[in-house]
Amino acid sequence: MQDLTQDLEFVRAATLQTIAHTEIRPSQLHGFGLHVVAPIAAETLLCVLDGQVMPIDHYQTIEAQVGPATGPYRKYVYMECNYLDNQTLLARNFRTSYSYINHSRTPNTELRRHPLRVVALRAIAEGEELTIDYRKEQLSDDYLNDPAKQFL
Repeated sequence: MQDLTQDLEFVRAATLQTIAHTEIRPSQLHGFGLHVVAPIAAETLLCVLDGQVMPIDHYQTIEAQVGPATGPYRKYVYMECNYLDNQTLLARNFRTSYSYINHSRTPNTELRRHPLRVVALRAIAEGEELTIDYRKEQLSDDYLNDPAKQFL
């Protein structure tokens, strides 16, 4: 099966647009990234992250059962989540544009809680890629020990 996650048009069509004034484009940081198409002021609320709160093992069970049947959409169904602590996730059924905010140790956005939301740390210029410091989120040991995550 072809990996459609590398096809920009597929990614744009399959991803829910949840952050205004942005577009998924190729990234100089990693794969695809979320780029600003109109200036964003500092402290702008970019999105509120919703979803279902569930134990990590429950999420993994659902993904293992449902994932194989979703074909090219496998990485878009039960794919996006935020760790609330080392045992609990806030999971979203479908991938949103939030998931294309790449990691940076000098980010221009951050996660804030109650409610869980993404806020601009500073003014962000048109064309700039949105970034967030993944290390400031609660992450599971499995995530942190994944060799693909060593860039953190």
